[in-house]
Amino acid sequence: MSDTKKLIYSVRTISGCTFLSRILGLARDIVCASIFGTGIVWDAFTVAFKIPNLFRRLFGEGALSAAFIPVFTEHIEKHGKTEAWKFVNIVATLLIIILGGIVLIGEGSFFAIPKLFNIHEKWQLIFKLLVIMFPYVFFICLVAFMGAILNTVRHFFIPAFAPMILNICWIFGAFLSFYTGNTIDKMIFTVAIAIFFSGMIQMCIHLPFLKQNGFRYRPSLQFSHPSLKLIFTRMAPIVFGLAIVQFNVLLDSIIAVGFASTHEGQNSISFAGINLHFPMKAGAASVLYYSDRLIQFPLGVFGVAMATAVFPFFSTHAAREDWENFSLTFNKALKFILFIGVPASIGIIILREPIVDLIYKRNQFDTESALRTSRVILFYAIGIWAYCGLHVLIRAFYSLKDTVTPVKIGALCVCLNLVLNVSLIWVLQEGGLALSTAISAIIQIIILTIILQKKLLIKIQKEVFVSLVKTIIASFAMAFAGFLTLKLLPVSDDNNTLYFKGIRLFIPMFASGAMFAGTSILIKSEDFKNLVKLILKKS
Repeated sequence: MSDTKKLIYSVRTISGCTFLSRILGLARDIVCASIFGTGIVWDAFTVAFKIPNLFRRLFGEGALSAAFIPVFTEHIEKHGKTEAWKFVNIVATLLIIILGGIVLIGEGSFFAIPKLFNIHEKWQLIFKLLVIMFPYVFFICLVAFMGAILNTVRHFFIPAFAPMILNICWIFGAFLSFYTGNTIDKMIFTVAIAIFFSGMIQMCIHLPFLKQNGFRYRPSLQFSHPSLKLIFTRMAPIVFGLAIVQFNVLLDSIIAVGFASTHEGQNSISFAGINLHFPMKAGAASVLYYSDRLIQFPLGVFGVAMATAVFPFFSTHAAREDWENFSLTFNKALKFILFIGVPASIGIIILREPIVDLIYKRNQFDTESALRTSRVILFYAIGIWAYCGLHVLIRAFYSLKDTVTPVKIGALCVCLNLVLNVSLIWVLQEGGLALSTAISAIIQIIILTIILQKKLLIKIQKEVFVSLVKTIIASFAMAFAGFLTLKLLPVSDDNNTLYFKGIRLFIPMFASGAMFAGTSILIKSEDFKNLVKLILKKS
């Protein structure tokens, strides 16, 4: 099987599992939106969950995977699998020690801070939830490491399947919460406990497949191994560079909690003798969470899937110094990301209101919550294509063992995001936080693309630009069809049933999809033809 066919097969495997996981994730968000709505309790939960989840992205699937896969690939290529598995044992042993220490320090801090300092109730709840959920870091980072090992040996199914376990446990915890608490501030702890157990289960399901591929864990304390030093030297800058979008999202949530009014009537804060009114209302972090979850759907199914599948190919080409195939793979990945990301951005912008109405709007998630969420989605969706592309682009740098460049650009974009955050919230409320993230991602991908071309003396091929023009034409035709169809299905109090909500989403979605497909065929889009083959082709 050629590299191109292997890449397509890998993307299809990861995309399929990720799609199912996103469906389960959507189900969990529907359940939680109905039970918890948008308010201080869900605000606190979203921030508390994002902290261990950020550790997973930074030190698990982000930094460690990006630093480990190229070195592990090189060991297999040059020294054989036996030596490579010995090296994995060394990394695993050190990782267990480090993660154990991080969890112990974190648990002590989260338990002590509320006792030592007089902090607001919304922050008190965040720390209480962190005490339960932070040990999830230990398990999920090991899961990400195991997934990196399996991905390197071209086993993509189990690492892509594992997130489903989190969603299943999360949904189970949400339903179980009805029996464990009589108020939402008590019920939320059941969900937190379910997330903790999901980490253990995900770790356990990886073990048989690692064994099947030849791995046997034997504790090894040979921490003087030169390749080990190389990995952890690279990890430090990667921590910041690869997960820049996730870091910005966490920063958004913290600002959303800190700059939001409370239900107790606290609407302003004194700073330097000046009384400032909060620019946002309670629930801002919840609105950001629900909006981000919808944006993560195309990002996970296509962007992360492509990046995960293409990374071992980048690493192999770089290890062999095969720059012609490296350039070819990069251009194919970039073309695919733009073909998926641009219409995803435009489509979600057009259909954001019926999507939110159908998925979230019920019980505790009221009309105001739906309007706020739709508004934030508008700004987040502007950058979908950039979020997808960043995953691929940064992995291209890491396969070249260049961890410094993404860090420098990442630092610049974090600073830009922070400046935009504290500026735009006074005008656009929580929408300003989403727009800041989108702008930062777009600027980052433009700069990194320019640098990569100069570094490798490669060019973005003409066919990428031709593909982009055709994709934009098809996307605007799609947007016109969706907008027009929505106008024919106005919302009123008399037609606000679940049945009508479904019609108001799926008819415009079908019309938009048909217009996109028809236009793509009319303008002879090669990418559309390849996408159809990718979907229909049997493995």
